[in-house]
Amino acid sequence: MKKIVLIILFAITIFSLSACSDEKNVKVEKTKEKVNVEKEKDIYIKSVKELKKVKESSEDIPFTIEVLCEKISNEVRYQVIIDNPSNELRDISAVAIHDKQTDDIFPSVGIFDKKVDLIPSETPSGVILVGYIPYEGEIEDFEMEVKVLISYKIDDIQYKSYYVTKK
Repeated sequence: MKKIVLIILFAITIFSLSACSDEKNVKVEKTKEKVNVEKEKDIYIKSVKELKKVKESSEDIPFTIEVLCEKISNEVRYQVIIDNPSNELRDISAVAIHDKQTDDIFPSVGIFDKKVDLIPSETPSGVILVGYIPYEGEIEDFEMEVKVLISYKIDDIQYKSYYVTKK
């Protein structure tokens, strides 16, 4: 009888110890996720602040950038299209800002989500950042300044380019 009680106590001890270690692993994962989100948020805020200071586009950008605006009911949808790379662009992250009042965050790629690659003649052939701005007037009368920061690698060398335009 003592042996059975000892075996049961031993089994309970092992079970409770393994449950504790699983709980610690869950806490460690949650802490890592929180740290990553805070880091991503800091990168985003730093990028937006940096862009606000930029006055003109970079020279020799190895891709094309196009900004399109379209009126949809009571807002304007804007798209920033990064396309036609002249080289293999790896680990792209980008954020686009504008000078209009909005409650939305600015569109980005590669900061809160996975970084992307653009390789000539391969799909996907471009990156599109999409945002919305409240607007009641006619699209022909709509004006805004758009600034884009694009960070990327060519041959494992990190580059950063800026694009500034008025629509």
